[in-house]
Amino acid sequence: MQSASDDRPGHPFLAFLNTVRDDGKTRRLNSFATPEDLIVQLDRAGLWIGVPPPNRGQLDQALMLRETAYATLSAMAAGRRPGREDALDMETAIKAVLADSQFRFSKAGLDIAPGPLAGLHDVLVLSLIDLLRSPAIGRLRECRRCTHLFLDHGRGPGRHWCSMARCGNRAKSESFRRRQKAAPG
Repeated sequence: MQSASDDRPGHPFLAFLNTVRDDGKTRRLNSFATPEDLIVQLDRAGLWIGVPPPNRGQLDQALMLRETAYATLSAMAAGRRPGREDALDMETAIKAVLADSQFRFSKAGLDIAPGPLAGLHDVLVLSLIDLLRSPAIGRLRECRRCTHLFLDHGRGPGRHWCSMARCGNRAKSESFRRRQKAAPG
């Protein structure tokens, strides 16, 4: 039986990373038509944006972050070392955003918030930092059918696809058809 959490990647930044619509490993099509649609998707995923929708340049910057982060996190999920250029690009983005962020200290610890002039990119980078510092990062997996990444919180050997609705049902159907074709008849 599919749980409601099976369709969620496990972290708001991964929801941003998965804003591609592909049936394979291409990452060519976005799952949103407008910047406003992207903000709505991210809001539904639990990523509080709190900034106006991005203009074209800001959206391009966010999409560059998405693909750099995808390359790095995909390598991590596969147990490979991330590419040097991608890792350096992420490090540069993280350092720049932290330099402009607001730090709040309390009994609960340190809270890092976007600076007063922050845009979508800053919010996304802070979410990426949160993901990278999470103890759950060791459970990062990539779907076998598409490029979506997710945190596998299940027991046992783990999920092989991002969700039953998106890729799991197709994988199971293909497997069933292969077995039927191979069965002596």
